[in-house]
Amino acid sequence: MEALCQAYLDNLAAACVLVKPQVTSDMSEDQMIETIRGCAGQLHQLHQENDKILDKILFSKSAETLTAEEAEQLSALAGKLFSFNRSPDTGIAYRIHKLLYAYAQYHQDRDLIVRELYSQGITLLYLNIRDPELGINLFIDQIGACFRAGAAYLDQYAEITCPETRSYIIRCLGNVKYGLESFQGGNSGEKNYDISASWDEYMECFTQTMRIVESPRYREMDPEIPWDSFVYTMHYDRTQFLSALRDAHDPGIAQAVLESAAYVYHHQEQIAKVKGRAIGVRTQYVYNAARYHAGLLSVQELMEVLFGMCESAGLHDFSGDNIWTILYTPEYLMAYAKRLPPEERGALQDRLQQAFDKQKEFLFLLPRNEYALQVSKTMHAVSRYVSAQDKRLNEQLLEYILACHAPTFVHSKVVALVTRRFCQRMAETRPELLNGLLHMDAPAASPESLDRLLDFAFHCGLYHDLGKCMLLSVVGQYSRRLLDEEFACIKLHTVFGCDLLETLDMAEISCAAYYHHRAYDGQGGYPRAAGKCPASVRQIVDIITVVDALDAGTDNVGRSYAAAKTYSQLVDELRAGKGSRYAPEVVELLDDPGFCQEMGEFLVKSRRQVYIDAYCSNNEKNQPRL
Repeated sequence: MEALCQAYLDNLAAACVLVKPQVTSDMSEDQMIETIRGCAGQLHQLHQENDKILDKILFSKSAETLTAEEAEQLSALAGKLFSFNRSPDTGIAYRIHKLLYAYAQYHQDRDLIVRELYSQGITLLYLNIRDPELGINLFIDQIGACFRAGAAYLDQYAEITCPETRSYIIRCLGNVKYGLESFQGGNSGEKNYDISASWDEYMECFTQTMRIVESPRYREMDPEIPWDSFVYTMHYDRTQFLSALRDAHDPGIAQAVLESAAYVYHHQEQIAKVKGRAIGVRTQYVYNAARYHAGLLSVQELMEVLFGMCESAGLHDFSGDNIWTILYTPEYLMAYAKRLPPEERGALQDRLQQAFDKQKEFLFLLPRNEYALQVSKTMHAVSRYVSAQDKRLNEQLLEYILACHAPTFVHSKVVALVTRRFCQRMAETRPELLNGLLHMDAPAASPESLDRLLDFAFHCGLYHDLGKCMLLSVVGQYSRRLLDEEFACIKLHTVFGCDLLETLDMAEISCAAYYHHRAYDGQGGYPRAAGKCPASVRQIVDIITVVDALDAGTDNVGRSYAAAKTYSQLVDELRAGKGSRYAPEVVELLDDPGFCQEMGEFLVKSRRQVYIDAYCSNNEKNQPRL
């Protein structure tokens, strides 16, 4: 098994190279395509090899059949696969720990049970998809159950002799908060999250944990446990309640947050003195904001701190602190500016505008290749307060998010081009089917209205998979088949894409993102709770559903996770699903032999050019052309 574990690690490293084909502008187009296709082919081979390896070392094993030696080797592999934010494969690490927990229970190994409860919880926490504003917290129940079960062993603390096991009990105790819906948000889909409502429940967890980690008795029992690190982490977590104070003043929360912010600040201050560096800007903000909310600093003084951070930040500094400073301080400045008298707020308008202008400029300087996951997450957050009226900026924002993930960019652009052509064909042959789209009685009746409709169809296709770029940690898994947990995450791309487009005042286009995986007859697909698609966009969504399958199933250039089917095979599948999965009137467009052949050729030609644009531009760090 040890050799297979190493082979899996080697394959993961090889896959990381293959997902970025080395395509340059001095290559011929044929050379570019062959390079991209060659990398995809090798990825597909790795994918198949890794699936076989995982079947042998993990998926075919059970608690009863696993040997002690195999358990030890799997544990070592999981340690190499998971490293918090820099993990080669969090999903498989989680599955290993799930198996090892069952193994520990089967053998009644208390020390291993505690360790695996923590390890399951922490890997699932990092695999989890969470957005409290959308009512999404996919695995909160399982995460909470793991940490609560591990923390329950505190009752047996004195009986347990292994310091490492005791340490895992404390870690579980401190992480119980991640199972609180009030603190983390639930999974109900309701958009009514309010972190301040969790304060009492959160403080019960905080107080219980601090009672242990600050206790002289426990520290004497296990002096080697990093107690001070636990204390620091608990205080750092509690500063999250600053977001509640920005919405409504609460003296009790304000005082507690100040206590934690001061602890974190002074801890970092000591480290900064020893290492001869400055305190992190986020810590500076948190400390000063906490002082303001506790009444120790004026709002003008706090804003000067924020202005100083923003104005001194460099446009070409891509460190974590600098990215945070430029992207987020404008939001905080705007929030606190509302607390100023009108005349003072007016006097700061130019500086506020400069902060937002700097943010916009910086957005498009971030090297998306190196920071793809960070860029997509921060841009999604930034979009929530970028003006919905700034149409060109919003389009640039969306284009940049798409460009963060080349495969999604390619697929989206091809779907956009083919969707427009399908829509045009419908206008030529059955224009009555388009009536009502965009609330127009007869959109195919005039060149102007038809152009508007075709442009709308293009952009619906272009942004239909936008939400995948907010899930890059899962979408970027090419080297093996997806786990059920990962597929559950990916299915949320419809919700994330819809929310982002709605935020940018693109409600009708957002329907394409939300509904394109729903079956035509409403009996399958996802999101399951989706109601009826609005009539003003339904026909376009039906076209995208067909075109989405057509491109994804026949891509023989860069798709590595499944062998591509022929165009004729896919057309037969579309016909087989007519009336259930796919809209009959859309599929029937392909019954015309001439149009069917034209679309097959158009698909190949379009895909080829989009791949060249995406990968050549991506390697040169330029924006792919939309």
